[in-house]
Amino acid sequence: MLLGALATAALAPLFLLPVLIPAFSGLFLLVSNAHTKRQAFFDGWWWGLGHFTTGLYWICISLYVQPDKFAWLTPFALFGLPSVIAIYIGLVTLALFLLAKRFSSPIAQWLFFPALWIAAEYARAHLFTGFPWNLIGYAWNVTDITLQMASVWGIYGQSWLAVLLATLPALFIVTPNHAAKCSIAGIIILMAVTEFGIMRLDSNPTAYTFTKLRIVQANIPQSLKFNEETAMEGLRKHILLTRSEGLDQINIVLWPETAVPFYMEPGSMLARDIGSMLAGNTQLLTGGMRAEGAEKSWKAWNSAFVIRPDGSISTQYDKHHLVPFGEYIPLRNVVPFIVENVAGGMGDFQTGPGPVTLAPSGMPAFSPLICYEAIFPGGVTDSTGKAEWLVNLTNDAWFGTSSGPYQHLEMARARAVEQGLPLARAANTGISAIYDAYGRQLNHLPLMQEGYIDVTLPKIAPETIYSRFGDFFILLIAISGLFLAFLFRRNS
Repeated sequence: MLLGALATAALAPLFLLPVLIPAFSGLFLLVSNAHTKRQAFFDGWWWGLGHFTTGLYWICISLYVQPDKFAWLTPFALFGLPSVIAIYIGLVTLALFLLAKRFSSPIAQWLFFPALWIAAEYARAHLFTGFPWNLIGYAWNVTDITLQMASVWGIYGQSWLAVLLATLPALFIVTPNHAAKCSIAGIIILMAVTEFGIMRLDSNPTAYTFTKLRIVQANIPQSLKFNEETAMEGLRKHILLTRSEGLDQINIVLWPETAVPFYMEPGSMLARDIGSMLAGNTQLLTGGMRAEGAEKSWKAWNSAFVIRPDGSISTQYDKHHLVPFGEYIPLRNVVPFIVENVAGGMGDFQTGPGPVTLAPSGMPAFSPLICYEAIFPGGVTDSTGKAEWLVNLTNDAWFGTSSGPYQHLEMARARAVEQGLPLARAANTGISAIYDAYGRQLNHLPLMQEGYIDVTLPKIAPETIYSRFGDFFILLIAISGLFLAFLFRRNS
């Protein structure tokens, strides 16, 4: 459990990359010395419990926005969710233990380990609606250089490399005669990855379009955001920041998720009032909500809107990947007595159609990502390939100054490198930022700071291998690793 907690320190905001060595080498040695399947499984499960408890503790902070309703859920959020997700790690170590009985060579086991790990991460990202938070490959976000391989093999490839290299020192204990050779191979791989990153960045300096953006961060506490007495004041704050000097030079203003804390309707006075604060041909891209129907047929969506100066809504997008228990209640019809206590009778948001590319008149085509959607590898653009930038509208005010907002930012940043698209991020209380298509941060607003930044939208990068082939490349690497493991299946 302590080894799993240690691995969390390799992720944002600390990025203590060397701690992965004791974390993964220690886990590998524990499984190598396990005597039963039960022991092997729980070696991984306890590791996962330590890792996910320390990596997801920030979820509990959101429960204290309304403590009278949700504080009692703290033990379930702090230990319940991590104990379930830890099963994935337990299955990895169980599979490694079973393979060790068939493939006695420690080198074969070492090659199996990262392949099993990324299989578990992939499953975690897709099963039961998916929750790919803090995949271990995000540790390589520590520098722009080591992040560049995400353009080739995505975040799962980054995880494969992290586990492969972090487990190398364990070989000096279990097979010292061959560890040196494996270490040389690992060093060569790391040098190649580093050289690729340096060359890619050096040969592709940031280039810009002619589109000017203003990213607004109003820094509104979550407890006030939807309060009837303060919601309008929060909207006024966004408008005042937007109307700051230089607005006439701006093409697009970005507001964060649910910056408009009221339901938006085309042609409404609210839309006209918001549009009237824009200047010239400036357009506003904002998060908000929309609703349809009445009473039993009433439905609502967490959405994004493009509003013109005349108040018309030129296009809209509905969030398609909703947060379980945050935006909808799983099993609402199966366990209504529990749901009523947790949700207090609140309805669910509806699901949008999926990733889309929006191209309103006067704006470069973009792929919208509302909050949680930015954490899903391979699910941030549609199949048209026409998007010229990614837009992440989010609200991390739920999580205070914890590690959650920093982790969320780094996951969104990795999507930019994978897709070869610049990313603009507007967050309610931070961290708002602009990245080029290579993951280089061009400007940002820190956590809990009110303000705005004016930036020029960068150009897209040439098509990346990952954006073209998705996870096929890392699948090929994993299969190659398994083939090598088969060659080393017996002790020498």
